[in-house]
Amino acid sequence: MGRMVAALLSAFLLFFSSANSGWAQGRPLMRAVAMPGLVPSLVRQLAPITVDLPPGHTDISAPRIKIVGLTWCGGDGAGGARALGIVYPEAAAAPPVNALSAADCDRALASIAGQLPISSAHAPWAAVIKMRATWKPWRLTLAVVDAAGAPSGANPAAAIKGLGEFKSIATSGLQLLPPPADRYRFDLAIRFLPTTIVAALFPSGAVANPEAWLDADPLLRAEMASIPAGANLLADAQYGFINQMLRIYAPVYEVPFQVQGMNQPMTVRNVVAAGGDDTMTMRGEIGYAGMVYNGALSAQGGDLRIATATLEPANLPDCDMTDMIARLQCQGQQIAVAGSARALAAALTNFYQGQPFHYSTGDRPLRFVLGDIEFAADLEALKSASHGSTFSEAGQAAIRRLGAIGAH
Repeated sequence: MGRMVAALLSAFLLFFSSANSGWAQGRPLMRAVAMPGLVPSLVRQLAPITVDLPPGHTDISAPRIKIVGLTWCGGDGAGGARALGIVYPEAAAAPPVNALSAADCDRALASIAGQLPISSAHAPWAAVIKMRATWKPWRLTLAVVDAAGAPSGANPAAAIKGLGEFKSIATSGLQLLPPPADRYRFDLAIRFLPTTIVAALFPSGAVANPEAWLDADPLLRAEMASIPAGANLLADAQYGFINQMLRIYAPVYEVPFQVQGMNQPMTVRNVVAAGGDDTMTMRGEIGYAGMVYNGALSAQGGDLRIATATLEPANLPDCDMTDMIARLQCQGQQIAVAGSARALAAALTNFYQGQPFHYSTGDRPLRFVLGDIEFAADLEALKSASHGSTFSEAGQAAIRRLGAIGAH
């Protein structure tokens, strides 16, 4: 479960492509909410988890164990989250099919253990465990709260249950961004709800108690209440944070633009986003057909849709000259450039007007690494919204485990 929340945040740090001025002080830079349709699948793919046994733990012969078959059982109503897993010696071959399901969450562990595959795993023993994850500023802990062994010659259930807390993960001072922003550090807050997980990111050391920005925040509650059907992930971010990510990772990019008679790519530079309630504007420099314009694209509505595009010529020549012929020629150039700007703005408006301002990964999934494991994230956006200084997006997400680095 520790990997799950980190995966969620890492994916959306890339998606909202640090920490100084430009955002509302005290508020999280960004948040992500894994909804009920996403959390169980996230948990399943995070296995296997390898655990080093404490020194002198001789009642289990293997020095390391692995937890497979992770199954999400929901929040426990007391700030923690529950999950089931199957434990084997590290050398065992885990069965290819998960032997657990959500229906097992309320069953007695002993009855589940009696059905564990041992022979197919070529393992001397196996056990089913009940795990609990908790978070308090600024540490995530994982613990075994109960265990039952499969019928075999060896039964390590008591020893495994005695492990108690087996992982303690610091969530402050995290280095989450790739170069060139790898010098920035962040604090990650986590809240486990009955069916969802909320994660919030802050500049390191900026907030002592993040509780007000988790499930109690009215804005987040409103965003969660309006999430469209089919969405399993909600994320929001301050415009200041988005702009800093754009400056660092996307100062220049090309936008394919194909309208009749206008099929050259546009080059976009220095984009800055700003917004309010149900409105957002993106400004930047646009290069097209050898000309440079100062452009703005505005979007409006509860689900942001593009309304207008405006362009103004950049770096117009100064026509304040004494030679009348030269001045008239210069003014004629200004009129021609202004006319091309209006024509291109009209074409952009006609092309984009009414289209939703959504970000989807398409055939370019986001890729990120946690430890030595690489993941890919796919997102199909379903809704974008703006509330004050915050931009939010809801969509259908899938996070896939690709495997160990260098193994694929």
